[in-house]
Amino acid sequence: MDRLSGMLLVAGGVMFTAYYSTWIVVLPFVDEENFLQQFFPSKALAVSIPLMMGVLGLIVIGIFACVKMRQKKSVSNLKAS
Repeated sequence: MDRLSGMLLVAGGVMFTAYYSTWIVVLPFVDEENFLQQFFPSKALAVSIPLMMGVLGLIVIGIFACVKMRQKKSVSNLKAS
């Protein structure tokens, strides 16, 4: 089951990378009337989605670090008293 899950995650990552790379690298050189354009959202989303995901990731990492530092501080306070 772990092997299947891993293979599905890798396949999903490859498919996402191929889709996003096509969206960013190939699509700007394709005419607006081409049928490929209907499979992709606007080019503005190509920049804003990764930007939002990056900001969200940094927020989650910051919250995680704050929680861990508070836990460590409370444990050290308990040991000191």
